[in-house]
Amino acid sequence: MTTTTTPASRRATTARRAGVVTLGLPLALLLASSPATAVRAATDSGDVQVSNTETVQARLDATGKLTAARVYEQLAFTGHGTRTVTNPVSTKGLRNLDGFGGFTVKDGAMQATVTVDGEQRLRTVSDFDGDLPISVDVEYHLDGVKVGPGAVVGKSGELEVRYTVTNLTTRQDEVAYDDGTGKQATTTAETVIPMVGQLTTTLPSTFTAVTSDEANMAGDGRGGTKLSYTMTLFPPIGSPTAEFGYTAQIRDGKIPPASVTALPVSPLKSPSFKGGSASYQGGAESGIALTAGATEIDANLLKLRDGAATLLDGLLQLRDGADQLASGLNDTAAPGASQLATGAKAADTGADALAAGARSADAGAQQVASGAAALGTGLSTAGAKVPELVGGLERIAGGLTTVDDGLARLYGGVDALPKSAEPLKVGVSDLRAGVAGLLAGAKSLSATVSSEGDVLLALGATNPTVTLPATPDATTARVQALGNFVNGVAAKEGDPVTGDPLKKAKLEAIALTYLAAPASSTVNLGPGLTVLGNVLKDGVVPGLVTIQCGLNATATGAACKAASVGLDEGLVGVDGGVDSLVVGVQASVLGAIGTAGQTSADKTLRGGVGSLSTGAAELLAGTKTLVGGLGQLTAGASSLQAGSAQLAGGTRQLATGAGQLSTGTGQLAEGAARLAGGLRTAADGSQTLADGLGTAADGAPAIVDGAEQLSEQGTSVLVETGASTAADYGVKYAVIEAGAARATEESMAYGGPEGAASVTAYSIEIAGADGSGASSVGRGAAAAALFGLGGALAAFARRRFA
Repeated sequence: MTTTTTPASRRATTARRAGVVTLGLPLALLLASSPATAVRAATDSGDVQVSNTETVQARLDATGKLTAARVYEQLAFTGHGTRTVTNPVSTKGLRNLDGFGGFTVKDGAMQATVTVDGEQRLRTVSDFDGDLPISVDVEYHLDGVKVGPGAVVGKSGELEVRYTVTNLTTRQDEVAYDDGTGKQATTTAETVIPMVGQLTTTLPSTFTAVTSDEANMAGDGRGGTKLSYTMTLFPPIGSPTAEFGYTAQIRDGKIPPASVTALPVSPLKSPSFKGGSASYQGGAESGIALTAGATEIDANLLKLRDGAATLLDGLLQLRDGADQLASGLNDTAAPGASQLATGAKAADTGADALAAGARSADAGAQQVASGAAALGTGLSTAGAKVPELVGGLERIAGGLTTVDDGLARLYGGVDALPKSAEPLKVGVSDLRAGVAGLLAGAKSLSATVSSEGDVLLALGATNPTVTLPATPDATTARVQALGNFVNGVAAKEGDPVTGDPLKKAKLEAIALTYLAAPASSTVNLGPGLTVLGNVLKDGVVPGLVTIQCGLNATATGAACKAASVGLDEGLVGVDGGVDSLVVGVQASVLGAIGTAGQTSADKTLRGGVGSLSTGAAELLAGTKTLVGGLGQLTAGASSLQAGSAQLAGGTRQLATGAGQLSTGTGQLAEGAARLAGGLRTAADGSQTLADGLGTAADGAPAIVDGAEQLSEQGTSVLVETGASTAADYGVKYAVIEAGAARATEESMAYGGPEGAASVTAYSIEIAGADGSGASSVGRGAAAAALFGLGGALAAFARRRFA
C-alpha cells in the first residue's frame, strides 16, 4: 500500500532525526561498516533502489539483565517508479510509525508496494523476539566489597564498576587453510559474527578522582566525566569478550546509566580492519614462502654434500701438483731471477753515473767554448779602451795635485781662527758690564721701595684724616686742602715736605684719590696708606728680587733658587765656550788636513792625496805595460776558442750515447726486478696454494658432514617452522574469512528484502540506579533517535548505490 506523509508526520520525522545525536556509537563508524555496494531490487516499473536498516533497541537493568527489546525497521526507496518488497520482520506488536495504516504480513514478512518519485520511506517498530548477539554483565564493588547496584545509592567511598561485553555468536566451524607445503588442510576453529561497538557513560560531578585503564575520558562541560570504551569483539584481531571499567571516589552515590552500540562488520571490507586482516594473510603467505624456500635450500644442501665428495678427489690431485710447482719456483727460478735483478741494477747504476758524467762534461765543454769566445771578444774590447784608460789616469794625477794645494790653503785659514773670535769675546765682556750695572740698580731700587713701604705702613697706622671744604670751586679747594694736609703730615714726622720732593708727591697722589669724595666730608687716609705699603712690600720688592736673580743668581745676595742660572753666569759660559770652540776646532781641523809629505798611513787628507798620487803614477805605468800583454792574450784566446769548440762537439756525442745506455740498463733493471718480484710472489703463492689445497683437502670431508648436519638440524627444522607459521596464520586468516562470510550471511536480525542493501545495528541502554525506580521517560526520544540513525544509514546506502 502507499503511505501518505502529512505535515505533522514530517515534523515528527524531523524530531526523530534530531535524536540521532543521542546514540553512543559514532555515526561515522556505522556508515563505514555499511555495505560497499547496493543491489537494485526487482521492480514492477521504473528504476527504484531499496535499502533496509534494522536497529534493535534493548534495555537492560543495572546488572545487565534484559528487560525489554524492540526492533525498528526502515525501508528507504530512491528513484522513480513502483516497487513491491517483502521484508522479514518481527510481527509481534508490529506498528507503522509513518501513519495509522497497517501492512500485509505473510509468512513472517511484511509486504508493501510503493510508488516512488524521488525518495520514500517506510518505518515500523515491533517487539524483538530473537536473541541478542551480545551480552553485558556489570559488577559493582564499594570499598573493595562486591555489592548490588542498589547498595551504592546514597553511599560514599571508592566505587569500582566493571563491564563485561561478550559476543554470543561463537560456534565451532571447520575452516580450510594451506599447510605451508601447497596442500589444503582443514581444522575446527571458533568463529563469530564479527561485531564492533562502543560503551559510553557519563559520571556525575559527585564522582571524583576518576581513573580507568581502558577508557577514553573527557569532561562533559557540566562538571561530569564522559567515558568511552571501544570494542572489537572478534578474533584474531580482537576477542569475543571485552572487559573494562573505572574507579571513582563518590559521595551521595548513584549508578549512572550507560549505552552500548554495536553492529556486525566484514573485516575484509571495513577500512578499519581490512589492513589487519591483510597482515594475517601476509603472514600465512610468508610462512608458505619460507617453507618453500627452506625445502629448496635443503635439497641444494644434499647436492652440496654429494658435490663436496667429488671436490675432495680433485683437491688431492691439485695439492700434489701445487707442491711440485712451489718446489721449482722456490729452489730454482726465484733465486736465479734475484741474481739477474741484482746484476741489472748494478749495470743501471753504472750507466746512470756514466750518463751523468757525460752530461756534466758536455756542460763544462760548452761553458769553456762560450768562455773562450767571450774572452777573445773582451780582450779585443779592452785593447781598444786602453788609450782612454791612460788619459783618464793622467787626469786623475793632475786632479790630486789640485786637491793637495786646496788643503794647504785650508790649513792656513784654520790657523787664523783665534784672531777671528776676538770681537765675540769683547762683546761678551761688554754684556757682562751692562748686567753688573742693571744688578746694582735693581738692588738700590729694591732697598728704596722697601723703605717707602715701611713709611706708608707707619703713616697708615696713625689713621690721618682730612676734611674736604665745600666751596664753589670744589676741586681747587680740595687740592689746596690736600696740600696743607700733606705738609702737616710731613711736619709731624719731622721731615719737611719741601726737603723730600718724592715723599711730597707720594702723599699728594694718595690724597688726590679722594677728590671724588662728598663735599664737607672727612676722609681717613689710613687704610689706603696701609694697602699701598703692603703692595710695595709684598709685590714690588719680591719682583725686584726676581729680577736680581735673573741677572746673577750667585752674586746678588738675594734668595734665588739653588739650580737657577743668571744672565751673568750664562755670559761667563759663552766666553769660555768660545775659547774651547776656537781651540778645539783649530786642533781637529789642522790634524785632519795634515802636512806635506804625509801618506795614507798618517790618516790625514793630505796624506791620503799623496798616496793616491803615487798609486796613480804606478797605475799609469802598469797600464802601459798592460797594452803589450793584451795583444799576446788575444792571440791565445783565439786558439783556446777553436780547441774548446772541438771539445764541446765530442762531449755532446758522449752525453747522447751515455743517455741511451742509461735508458737501456734502466729498462733491463726494471724488467729484472719485476721478474724477480713476480717469481718470488709466484713462489710464495704456489706455497700458499699448496698449503691451502692441503688444508682444503683436509677440510673437504667436513663439508660433506656439515652439509648433512645442516640439512638435518637446520633446513629441515626451518621447513617445519615455516609450515607451522603458515598453518598458524592460515588458520587465523581462515577464521577471519569465515567471520566475514558470517557477517554477510547472518548479520541481519531478521533479514532484508531480496537484492536490497541491508544492515543491522544494536543499541543497548543499561539502566542506572538512583533510588527512584525504573522510568520510561525518554523512550520516545530514543525511538526517534534510532529512526534518525536508520534514515542516515539509508541515505548513505543510496549514495553508495548511485
